[in-house]
Amino acid sequence: MTKSIKFNPKNIIKIREEITTKKHDYWMNIRTTNLLSAKQAGMRKYDLKALYNEIMQMSEKLVYIKGTLAAINNGETTFDKEAFKKTNNYNIFMATEYNEAIAQLKMVPTIDPATKSKKGGAAKMGKNEVFTSAKIASLIKELELKALNYKNNMEEFNSKTEIDISSISDMFKNELTA
Repeated sequence: MTKSIKFNPKNIIKIREEITTKKHDYWMNIRTTNLLSAKQAGMRKYDLKALYNEIMQMSEKLVYIKGTLAAINNGETTFDKEAFKKTNNYNIFMATEYNEAIAQLKMVPTIDPATKSKKGGAAKMGKNEVFTSAKIASLIKELELKALNYKNNMEEFNSKTEIDISSISDMFKNELTA
């Protein structure tokens, strides 16, 4: 039997802020230390690939934290993870997280592949990078495909879902006749 755990909006917002701050710090660490001189490479405090994996796990947690907050704002008193995954909010939050990761990856400095090739590799340039431009391009492509899936789900929801607005239709007479 699972133990009942209850949060109020203040708790949920605090968790969201903590995760967001930590995620931001990790992205900054990746951006700051991905490309270093060969001498500085030993000064990396973190395994950047492990940080990236943690960021992606935090992104998933954020989706559920945002879903929990949306549920409580809608007057719900229980959060059902599986039911939430079937909602448009889930698609919106997932797409947002993937799009943010894409934007962050695009800001990670790397060695220009043409320059690296011309000079005989990163080591001969006196540079060290954890995420190469090819690896970043691969990660971005993977994230774009995932984001596209959620975007397609949103488009389907937006085109097939309807709501009866009879109770407020008088407010929209002009819009409804256009």
